[in-house]
Amino acid sequence: MTFVMVTAKYPPHQADKVGKAFTGTKIPETADFVKRINIFVVADFDVKIYTLYEMPDDKLHEGIKSIATRYMGYRDIVGFDYKIEPLLTAQEALPMIGLG
Repeated sequence: MTFVMVTAKYPPHQADKVGKAFTGTKIPETADFVKRINIFVVADFDVKIYTLYEMPDDKLHEGIKSIATRYMGYRDIVGFDYKIEPLLTAQEALPMIGLG
């Protein structure tokens, strides 16, 4: 399985708009093979959200497109930014330093 993390942030005064968008029906869900593992919220200078997704390795490209389509649903909220990052587990990363 492959993990993807989305880091999003937005100004605190936009929290009600983000919450309504998240619980509403206008933002598309991700594809059925993309499983949302958890959402973490951090109070920083902005509101920061970490969302962890899991999908089959062979569906990474389609999965990222699906996640990006979902997050584009927030594009009208001023100050909302996000970043999508494919992740490696520590075990998967060890061969990169010659230890795997």
